[in-house]
Amino acid sequence: MTTTTSPAELEHAVSSPARSGTVAGGARRRPLRLLLIVAVVLATTAAGTVAVRELGSDAGDADLEAMPVTRRSFPVMIREKGELKAANSVDVKCQVEGRSTIIWLIEEGTEVKQGDLLVRLASDQIEEKVKNEEIKLTKAEAAAAAAEKEHEILLDQNASDLRKAQLALDMAEIEKRKYLEGDYVQTINDIELELRRAKKVLERAESDLVASKELHEGGFISMADLANDEIKHLEAENALTKARLKKEIEEKYNHPKLLQQKESDVEEATKELARVKKSNFAKQEKSASELEAKKAELALIRERLAKYRQQQANCEIRAPQAGLVVYDTGHSRWDRRQITEGAEVYERQSIIKLPDPSVMVVQVRIHEAKTNRIERGQPARVRVEGIPDEIFTGKVTKIAVLADSQNMWLNPDLKEYETEITLDQSHALLKPGMTARADIIVDQVEDVLAVPVQSIFSKAGHHFVFRDRQGDCAPLEVELGVSSDEFVEVVDGVAENDRILLAVSEDMRRMLPDVRPVVPPGGAGPPADAKTKRPGGGGPRKAPGKSSGKIPRKTG
Repeated sequence: MTTTTSPAELEHAVSSPARSGTVAGGARRRPLRLLLIVAVVLATTAAGTVAVRELGSDAGDADLEAMPVTRRSFPVMIREKGELKAANSVDVKCQVEGRSTIIWLIEEGTEVKQGDLLVRLASDQIEEKVKNEEIKLTKAEAAAAAAEKEHEILLDQNASDLRKAQLALDMAEIEKRKYLEGDYVQTINDIELELRRAKKVLERAESDLVASKELHEGGFISMADLANDEIKHLEAENALTKARLKKEIEEKYNHPKLLQQKESDVEEATKELARVKKSNFAKQEKSASELEAKKAELALIRERLAKYRQQQANCEIRAPQAGLVVYDTGHSRWDRRQITEGAEVYERQSIIKLPDPSVMVVQVRIHEAKTNRIERGQPARVRVEGIPDEIFTGKVTKIAVLADSQNMWLNPDLKEYETEITLDQSHALLKPGMTARADIIVDQVEDVLAVPVQSIFSKAGHHFVFRDRQGDCAPLEVELGVSSDEFVEVVDGVAENDRILLAVSEDMRRMLPDVRPVVPPGGAGPPADAKTKRPGGGGPRKAPGKSSGKIPRKTG
């Protein structure tokens, strides 16, 4: 019994020379897998099993169909399976702190407009926090208002105290100037006047006494009159002495004392003014600090209240843009999250994806052995399961820089790169998550000898065609180059216009020669020193560009 193996399944077994080296390198990293492959090939060879393509029932001699080998041009493609996703998609996340419960959820698959309600979360606890903060806000506003009034009163009192202290200093300085320029001068003038008067009185008394003595000697006045004049003279001398002493006391004692008192008053008033200024500054700073603390507390409560109100508003999640509702249940089957009413969600968790289906991309995973043939801008054809009669066109728009390690736990040696193909058309039936098969056209082979893929029969890694020469059919080993889904390049083994069979009978299949399996020293695939030759012995052939397409063959 024979089976048919698709080109995608055989891609790593047979390829162009550049491709073979990559496969062999990968095989050396997987000796266990290669050992199993070699064992299967050896068992197949020992049993004489021939790898062929089944075309319905066995073909009889009358059903054999032959066609000539011709030169053709065909595209070289990489076929991968992936899924659709929107080029532009917005993650709708939970913005409520902690964990919240979904109490209402829009139905998945609904097309929504910007602003439509998507999710409603439980908000009981947040509403309680809002009420508590509103009470705190009222108290804080009252405290801040009182502190502001007290601060204004303090500023007014400080200004009054400062004016009083300044007035006291001004009065002290005025008193000092008044004493120096007025009181002291007036006192000195009075004493000087009194001193001059005393001198004049003394001079008169002395003159009267002299005259009285002469008159007494002449017998003109009595002894009593002379005694009176002597008393007046003594009184005049005493008055002069008293005036002189008064001036001395004023200048030596009273003036320094009063001046020192006035200067002390000025100094004390100056210090009092400085003390009032410092006291005012300290009181003002303290009051301002208390006022700022009250205001800061008020601002903090307002901020917290605004935050809780925003959290309350965040309990109703609305669409940031128009799109199709898709529940975000995780990236893989090992990371599944339940998105349903009653489920708990946490902050920053993505609940819904809103893809914009106007521009769709196909996301495929390209094995590292093929990435050297993929470039941005390469055209692609896409078939979507569910829309079988439609073929979409697109081009490669994104190639991951690093390999995706999502499935490395299954196969640590598997390295694949996420690649995106942007579709040129939109379609009402295209939905994110739909399975798609993409044919990426990596090269265009021009004017080479080519045969249909169903005409190639393989055995133990060797490839054969059945050449028909006037009814005489025999297997002929060929060397293959690049291939598409329909045609494969024949590098060596046949010539142009040779006629080959597209199907053979069971008896003809048994004509395939026994050959040794093609196993390179380092692993599976063609030998490292194998050369691909052009028909006619043109020497080694280099695949054009990056073409090293899939080589379909038959296995048994």
